[in-house]
This record gives sequence, C-alpha cells and structure tokens, in this order.
Amino acid sequence: MLQGELVELFEEKDQVWVTVTDQGQGIPPEGVPKLFKPFPNIKVKATGGEQSTGLGLAISYRIVEGHGGRMQASSEVGRGSVFSFSLPRD
Repeated sequence: MLQGELVELFEEKDQVWVTVTDQGQGIPPEGVPKLFKPFPNIKVKATGGEQSTGLGLAISYRIVEGHGGRMQASSEVGRGSVFSFSLPRD
C-alpha cells in the first residue's frame, strides 16, 4: 500500500464493500464518469508519463458487474479520490 492510502472493508445486509481512499491529486468532476471506460483522456497531470488511465479500471468495472456487484468513484481536485466496489455476499 502506498503512503496516504486507506483500504476499508464493510458489510451491508447483502453486500460486502471495499473502499480505497487516497490523498492524491484528485480528478476533475467531468473526468470521474469517464474512469470506467477504456483509455479515458482525463485532464489530470500524469504521475508516470501516462496518456490515460488505461484499462485497469475498465476491466475491474466489468469483472465486478459480472459478479453482480457495483463500482463507483468520487474525487476532489487537490484532495484525493475514493474508489469503492461491492460484491454480493452469497
């Protein structure tokens, strides 16, 4: 785990949620809906020279949905992001 990240797990009546919170640069509001699409071009400063967020979140989104779960993200520029996914308990 990177410094400044927090991973949490909690249960609801029929789902288990995993949440990862970071204190990174954040994502502008117009970029958040694009995060789960392949190769989105989001206006944030690249941290490793990348041109997009790639395929990782898009693949994760499809895997989670394929198992009956949900995936979501929220972010605030200059404050960081929160990524969450749920999976059914049964």
